Amino acid sequence: MLKIELISLFNNSKDIMDFLQRKGVVEITEHEELENMSHLDTEINISQLEKMKLKAEKAREILGFYAPQKSSIIDSFRPPREISLKEYLEKETVCDEAYNISCSVTEADKKITDAKAEIIRLETANSSVSIWENLDVPMKIKPTRSTELIIGTFPNLQSESSIKETLAERAPDIEAYEAEIIYSSEMLSCVAVLCLRNQKQQMLEALRSFGFAAPSEQYEITAKQAIKNNNEKIEKLSEDIKKYEEEIKIYSDFADNIDFFIDYLSMKIDKYESLKKLSVTNNIFYLSGYVPQKQSEKIANVLEEKYSAAVNLSVPNEDEDIPVLLQNNSFASPVEGITEMYSLPGKHDIDPNAIMGFFYYVFFGMMFSDAGYGLLMVIATLTVLLKAKPEGQKRKTVLMYLYCGISTMFWGIMFGSFFGDVINIIRVNYLHLPEMRLHVWMNPAGDDLMTTMLFCFLFGIIHLFVGVGIKGYMEWRQGDKFGAICDTLSIYMTIGGVAPILAGMIIEVPKSITNVTKYIALAGVVLIVLTAGRASKGIVGKLGAGLYALYNTVSGYLSDILSYSRLLALGLVTGIIGSVVNMMGTLPSNMIVKTILFIIVFIFGHAVNFGINIIGAYVHTNRLQYVEFFSRFYEGGGNAFNPLKVNSKTFKFKEETNNG
Repeated sequence: MLKIELISLFNNSKDIMDFLQRKGVVEITEHEELENMSHLDTEINISQLEKMKLKAEKAREILGFYAPQKSSIIDSFRPPREISLKEYLEKETVCDEAYNISCSVTEADKKITDAKAEIIRLETANSSVSIWENLDVPMKIKPTRSTELIIGTFPNLQSESSIKETLAERAPDIEAYEAEIIYSSEMLSCVAVLCLRNQKQQMLEALRSFGFAAPSEQYEITAKQAIKNNNEKIEKLSEDIKKYEEEIKIYSDFADNIDFFIDYLSMKIDKYESLKKLSVTNNIFYLSGYVPQKQSEKIANVLEEKYSAAVNLSVPNEDEDIPVLLQNNSFASPVEGITEMYSLPGKHDIDPNAIMGFFYYVFFGMMFSDAGYGLLMVIATLTVLLKAKPEGQKRKTVLMYLYCGISTMFWGIMFGSFFGDVINIIRVNYLHLPEMRLHVWMNPAGDDLMTTMLFCFLFGIIHLFVGVGIKGYMEWRQGDKFGAICDTLSIYMTIGGVAPILAGMIIEVPKSITNVTKYIALAGVVLIVLTAGRASKGIVGKLGAGLYALYNTVSGYLSDILSYSRLLALGLVTGIIGSVVNMMGTLPSNMIVKTILFIIVFIFGHAVNFGINIIGAYVHTNRLQYVEFFSRFYEGGGNAFNPLKVNSKTFKFKEETNNG
């Protein structure tokens, strides 16, 4: 990575920034404000663009809901369409129209939302007023010269006689009135009371004393008429909703233009964010940043020749926070995303992906370890690669699962699992042949369980030793050659010497080997005690630190090695569940029923087993890298290289001369 500095005329700033964005290889960084220069303030521009982008994204979401476009899973992996700079400039002309359409779509959707809310309100009103349908006068009828109608509800079952009896007790002075039950149930009674106008208040107080309440909404028309009017409004609103939905569907023809508009705004926002990092005067502007060394000369030449800019390329100082750009071959690059999820390499780290990739694919395959599942992965990933031709991170992800699928096929063949034991199930139940040996190397689910576990521990030791070796290499590179030798060799001798002795507890190990390895382990222990505390002061301090390091080494490595038993555990789970699924499908004795059940159970059971265990293999393979491997040597903490580029889902620029 090289540092790039550029000075040019302010009039060229737009063309230069557009060029850098199309190329996508320069990260523009902030710098201290230079004398007689100032930074650009683009916050207002960014705010306006983000509002427009939100509007367009909302419109696109609405179009996707009302007029979804048919696409396959493979289509989601296809790269964006290539366009030339000329086509892009021509396409810019649709942006105003796309924004206007976005506004129209969101406005139509708002009208639909408002109409649906109003329909709910009217339906609720109908529900509440329907209990008054038998009232043949308006709910809010005007009083006569001497009488007034009071309507309301009681929260229990009432009758005309019960109301009159209660009123006689609580308001004996009121005699001239009439009460009629309009609707009644166990929990509600609707009543209309006609009383003298001058006794209205007295009547209300008496009624309220035993639960009477006036309705929250009253109409100056009858309840039947109110319901009829509301239903007419609901019908009209429903028609309006259909009209607005059809209007939105018509706009679906402009979905591609809105997609382009969203990407166009994203580019603008990114560019204005970078413009904030420039220093400018009325005549010139200055920028600084980082560029990969591989592209630096080409970029610098174009900037100088085409845009009359003064460009300076230099090696950054070690104390600078240099961004990290991972560059690996097609075998290692697929696992870069795994490393990025943990942390990018720091200043003194090496890129671990080339080494980690090998172990990642091997361990994933051992945990999934079914040749049938691996075959499905290979077929699926190859189909995507050949038909969709994905690019960037999508291609890396597909390649990672391709390599994991190949590894899964290999270990499935080694351990004898192809959709569980489906080969023997078919031989015995349908071909009436005896079972055959399925495994090429070992059968973890049979007699080779403990042997397989020991090999898992061996792979774990190799994995850990590689991490220790990388740590030693990094210490050697930094000048601590004595520490590199002592720290690496002592662990190799101690763990490597103890391993055969412990393995002898499970399998038979020749005494000639254990007799040698115990002395190697003892020498490693002495080396740890004598050298691990070399940074401490005094003999006692050095010895104490050495003994503490010995304890940490033995206990830490023992637990770490044991954690590799998950290679066996997850592999067993995948194979055993697959075999159980096959067995369930062959339980019926009737051949026709057995065949039908076997097909159903096979498809469903293996789909579930595949889904659950591929997640388990992914998670635990990551854990082995993060916890066991990276902890030996990897510090991380690097910042990703984030160049100004075209973040577009719908198009990318062709590599043409006229693109700059």
